[in-house]
Amino acid sequence: MSGSTGPINWTPMIIGFAAGFISRVIYLRTGQTRNPGYPSGYITQLALAVIAAMIGSSVLVSLLGKEFTAATFLTLAATQFFNVRTQERKTLEQEEDLILVPRGAGYIEGIAITYEARNFLAMLVALATSAVAEWNPYAGAVAGVVFVLFGEMYMSGPRVGELIDVEPAEVKFEKGSLLYAGPVMLIEVGLQDSRERYLKEGLAVVLKPRNPRGEAALWNIAQRQAIAHEAAAAVGVQKDVGYPEQGVVCRMAMPQGTGVAGLAIIPVEHNIDKLIQAIKNVPVLESGKWLKIRNTKNRKEHSHG
Repeated sequence: MSGSTGPINWTPMIIGFAAGFISRVIYLRTGQTRNPGYPSGYITQLALAVIAAMIGSSVLVSLLGKEFTAATFLTLAATQFFNVRTQERKTLEQEEDLILVPRGAGYIEGIAITYEARNFLAMLVALATSAVAEWNPYAGAVAGVVFVLFGEMYMSGPRVGELIDVEPAEVKFEKGSLLYAGPVMLIEVGLQDSRERYLKEGLAVVLKPRNPRGEAALWNIAQRQAIAHEAAAAVGVQKDVGYPEQGVVCRMAMPQGTGVAGLAIIPVEHNIDKLIQAIKNVPVLESGKWLKIRNTKNRKEHSHG
């Protein structure tokens, strides 16, 4: 028959699908910084994993089989993943009013971008693996493992602990009501009861940038809000609605402008090590990932002629 294209070799598609699906499942880590952490979220994301892996692994097979209509349809289906970012953003934004220490718009946008990118990365892993498997199935299986590992490293991204040193600090008050985290003044606490709670139960850390990128991250308001959220998520916060003095306070050292920040919290779990580790694990947000600030007040500058 003149219209026959011959039998389809399903092996590359199967290997590519497996690699793409596994890569997407690996990225479904749960925790305070990622969704989903609930059963319905898992079902949704696993369904997206199947779709992304199927699209990526089927494109090359469709083209080689001269099924151009099918390849076009798969490409159009892939564009629907752009909606994942919008849906994730809306979901997280609706939760903001119900969280005592919100994530902030910058953190939410970073999570939404990551979810969108994970789906496309799963498609690319499936496509690349199926391409290698078309040449040699065994090489395709090995390449699939390599692509999955590479995707995992790519998606991990930098953490605050790579750019900033987090050190425990003393909670203290100066001039009666000015709350300090070590040398960093944070806020004026007017209520005597709140001051006593900070001194008795409060924890504080100082955030010191290791390099200009770390300092730029600390000057980023969205990044400090993300740090405050993760601090509260890790050790809890003894705060209720309408009590701003008892929230997590994370501010820069002002008016010194040295690039150092301080954080104070009245935690539910009094564990300074857990607090420090949580702050170090906060992702560096996209909005300030590559920015640099060279502070002349805090370090000597080398002359460049």
